[in-house]
Amino acid sequence: MSMNRKASRHGRLAGSPARVRAGLGEAGQALVEVAIALPILLALLVGIFEFARAYNVQQVITNAAREGAREGVVANTGLAASQAAATPVVNNRLGDANISGATVTITCVPAACENGDALTVAISVPYTFVFIGPVLSLFSSGVDPGTINLTTTATMRKE
Repeated sequence: MSMNRKASRHGRLAGSPARVRAGLGEAGQALVEVAIALPILLALLVGIFEFARAYNVQQVITNAAREGAREGVVANTGLAASQAAATPVVNNRLGDANISGATVTITCVPAACENGDALTVAISVPYTFVFIGPVLSLFSSGVDPGTINLTTTATMRKE
């Protein structure tokens, strides 16, 4: 009889199926929470990797422009000599990092490019996001949001 009092006081017996079902509901709730949170966390992680790679490419083209400008300012007088000295350096640095499709512009102000004049090396590279790009293209129409232009310039005085 004491068991009946205990059962009536708590509404069910200790090992009853109702208690087992309550435990399964908590496991199902945890599964749903993971199913909701996991894609968000994975998207965040992939985004971090994508933007870190874009930042890496930006740093490579900045360094390539700087090294090209330095090589151009120590070359002989004249824009043609500066361009001839700077262009291979820039292309080698970009090639070392497997960056293709870059537009390199070397200018001098004034155009004579003599000692004391400013030599500018500008680089523009189209960068395509590998994972985020296709996802973003699903939500846009006519525009490719997965591709951006990374640009940089380096200016030095001709020596």
